[in-house]
Amino acid sequence: MTVDEFRALLANTDLFLYERSVDQSQGTVAAMVRRGLEKMVAVAGEKADLFAGKAEGELKLCPLSNENARALMTLFPYTKPASHKGHAFTMGFGDRLGLASPGHIRALGSHDIYPVLAQQSIRELNLTHRTFADVISAAAFNVFQEGYKKGYGADGDHLKTKDEIKYALENGCTMVTLDCSEQINQQAVTFPQEQIDALYAALPAEIRDHYEGTYLNKELPILGSLNAEELRRIVIVFYKGIDHAIDCYRYIDQIKTVPVDFELSIDETLTITTPAEHFVVGNELNAAGIVPISVAPHFSGAFEKGIEYAGNLNDFAHDFVVHQQIADHFGYKLSLHSGSDKFAVFSTVGRVTRGHVHVKTAGTSWLEAMRVVAEVNPELYRKAHKFAIEHRPEAEKYYHVSTNVADIPNIDLQNDAYLPEYLNLPAARQTMHIAYGLLLEQPWFSEAFFRTMAEHEEDYYAALVRHLGKHVNILTAKTDI
Repeated sequence: MTVDEFRALLANTDLFLYERSVDQSQGTVAAMVRRGLEKMVAVAGEKADLFAGKAEGELKLCPLSNENARALMTLFPYTKPASHKGHAFTMGFGDRLGLASPGHIRALGSHDIYPVLAQQSIRELNLTHRTFADVISAAAFNVFQEGYKKGYGADGDHLKTKDEIKYALENGCTMVTLDCSEQINQQAVTFPQEQIDALYAALPAEIRDHYEGTYLNKELPILGSLNAEELRRIVIVFYKGIDHAIDCYRYIDQIKTVPVDFELSIDETLTITTPAEHFVVGNELNAAGIVPISVAPHFSGAFEKGIEYAGNLNDFAHDFVVHQQIADHFGYKLSLHSGSDKFAVFSTVGRVTRGHVHVKTAGTSWLEAMRVVAEVNPELYRKAHKFAIEHRPEAEKYYHVSTNVADIPNIDLQNDAYLPEYLNLPAARQTMHIAYGLLLEQPWFSEAFFRTMAEHEEDYYAALVRHLGKHVNILTAKTDI
């Protein structure tokens, strides 16, 4: 089967062809096609039997199932996620809908950025009723649709246990972001020194001896020195988290079947990560022979979902420079979590890291989908908007936000032309941001929403190019340091 023969077969059908997707391998030609609003893989040739589908003449039309995604990855390996080790600038694009990756790919433009297109946490999977296999399959089909052959990753984001890690890796994730927040004693940050001293004295002698022998009365790179009180507090707060990270890394090393990128998240804490805390964590990993691909500290200021950075930009810059020095010392990248829409810090992040960084986005792509809904299906947007406000207390069980619904203008007083502006108002934006799981559970919403997105997919891609392209352009702006 040749490409010309394949195109001739399609010419006699009612199928819409995604031109960028047409590809050939092992005597087989395949492409993404659409009939009405239903997308499929059309395949013909020697390896068509890899796919499950219905024959229409010499063509086989195959649904976008996990089974067919695996077949696609076999026939076209570039559709399978892979490690991003060795790539300087990497960016996580959480696609909670399975629709956004073409827009994400286009937003990269000509920039040398390795995208992690499949990025989901267990929380997100539960709220959207998806699996890691579903998320990776959607990314594979979208990569194929765009004809994108530069590689992409799949991140099991904010995993906390070995069981979650196993689940992610068995389903094809090539990156694990380990969240140690449940092993970090966050409350101890505020304990009086007497309580810290008592807890420290109760630790096994070998733990105390190790930390004191490593850090006390030492001239440490970047930090200089640590005093005994500071060290005791760091140990009480972090030593269990450090042990958990080492244990989980070794577990990954035992069970992985492909290269896996290991990121450590210490950002889900109540207080900012001090340079001393970051240094001790990095040094303990280094002593265990572990160099993560990236580490996510809790930086100064507020990185809330879906809205701009809140905080003193000079404090952030000073803080970020020291964290970058520590990351450089131990040989990994910094990772910026909740990076969506934090335009005020992007210039600093790009300049200080010199483009060696990992930035995560997620919910902003959902919000851009809702912007499209506001523009083309105002009745659905109005109903979703009211639902999100009404159910915000329930959504806040999953996400911390600080805005107030009282600041959202009454939608009944606004005309349809104004509706997209709600996605620019922090309170409305956050309210819609955290409501995605609750909304997608509602048949009245999900059916109309996915139909609207299918009818306006190019509008959605264009919105993502505008919005995430702005992220990329500021982060990668070439400025002398």
